[in-house]
Amino acid sequence: MTNMIDIKVKNQYSQIVDAQALLNSASETQDMIKRIEHIVVDGEVILPSIELLFESQNSSSIYKVIEA
Repeated sequence: MTNMIDIKVKNQYSQIVDAQALLNSASETQDMIKRIEHIVVDGEVILPSIELLFESQNSSSIYKVIEA
């Protein structure tokens, strides 16, 4: 089961952007940020890297979750 939540992310230029995150609810004891399957920024679904950064394929932006 999954859950979509509203979050704030920061790009590499320190601009804060509203986004959404899809959470995996299978392991609800884990930290919320580690449960993120992907984020959605401006309609683009962005998958995480190993460092839990999200690199856009449509723009040159790289996002980090700052508030969930």
